[in-house]
Amino acid sequence: MSDERTIRDMIGQWARAVAGNDRRGILANHSPDLLMYDFPDIKKGIDAYDKQWDFFYLDPRGPISFVPRDLEVTAGDDVAFATCLVHCDGTSAGSLDFRLTTGLKKVDGEWLIVHEHHSVPTVERRFLGPAS
Repeated sequence: MSDERTIRDMIGQWARAVAGNDRRGILANHSPDLLMYDFPDIKKGIDAYDKQWDFFYLDPRGPISFVPRDLEVTAGDDVAFATCLVHCDGTSAGSLDFRLTTGLKKVDGEWLIVHEHHSVPTVERRFLGPAS
């Protein structure tokens, strides 16, 4: 299997784990010293990353949907990036679309997520210039 296909599968498995509240699946393939940026928090390490999910599942509003789309993967020999848009629904935040960027590193022949960044598009346009 190609590195790109492996990473695509990892992101898909992770998203299904999030939708299913499968903490073990969420943590799989993440480095112990992961760095995560999540709507304004910065988390360092797998334990902090794990704890961050407590808030996500705190007050569900129905079945959780967590669907990535437009996944792009760029993979080198030992580093890779994956980006996509994710539609999330069913949490206390309601329906939300956000961007996901992951940085991966190959360690002992296996891909690990070492950086994960969640962000939402800004609604402020004054610094961006005219809308196109």
